[in-house]
Amino acid sequence: GFVWNGKKYAALGSTTGTHFISVDGSSLTERDFVAGKYFSSIVTNRDVFFYDKYVYAICDHGTSSLQIIDVSYLPDSVQIVYDSDSLVMKAHSIFVDTATAKMYICGPENLSGNRAMDIFSLADPENPQFLSTFSFVQYVHDIYVRNDTAWMNCANEGVWVADFSNTASPFVFGSLNSYPDLGYNHSGWLSEDGKMYVFTDETAGKKIKICDASDPGDLQVLSLFNSASDNFFISGSKI
Repeated sequence: GFVWNGKKYAALGSTTGTHFISVDGSSLTERDFVAGKYFSSIVTNRDVFFYDKYVYAICDHGTSSLQIIDVSYLPDSVQIVYDSDSLVMKAHSIFVDTATAKMYICGPENLSGNRAMDIFSLADPENPQFLSTFSFVQYVHDIYVRNDTAWMNCANEGVWVADFSNTASPFVFGSLNSYPDLGYNHSGWLSEDGKMYVFTDETAGKKIKICDASDPGDLQVLSLFNSASDNFFISGSKI
């Protein structure tokens, strides 16, 4: 979600591309649509992030691309200003540290192969410049970044926290790879006051973890919670 000229919008990734929807109370109106370079019913992961006046979109399937979409024409339309697979052909997730204008691409792939995570400068928002690759882990699944401090969800390698002030030589505060209700580390978010970090595991039945984030080099899980039910439904049938 983002606000442009006082109006609320959602940028929604789907199997076919990115939908731009105005949100006015309970009224939703699709204002424009940008087809992905790759689209198919098998697409289960398309991620977007809003920065400055742009939406950055990636897809984790097929021969896709990084798209940069100018939203300044809303509510009339949006405009594609960049669509290329030279930097990113496909990737799992994207995050922009708006304080430092750095874009983090998790699990990227291009013609050079697969990497854990790539970092780019958005000093020129329409022309990303490669800064470095983070290779301390095998794979970064998702990430949250604030003021160069990144909280990385690294699948079977747990949570890693690092300072990317110097992207060529990041400082790793520490990692959390053993914790209660351990699973495939999926995603997380830092509280507004920076005191709590909450993360999830992409493993059926695993609980959400709430951590004390006051010392990023020594994460402590304080508590766990879930919906009190490990059941879910597909088409009305209990699984």
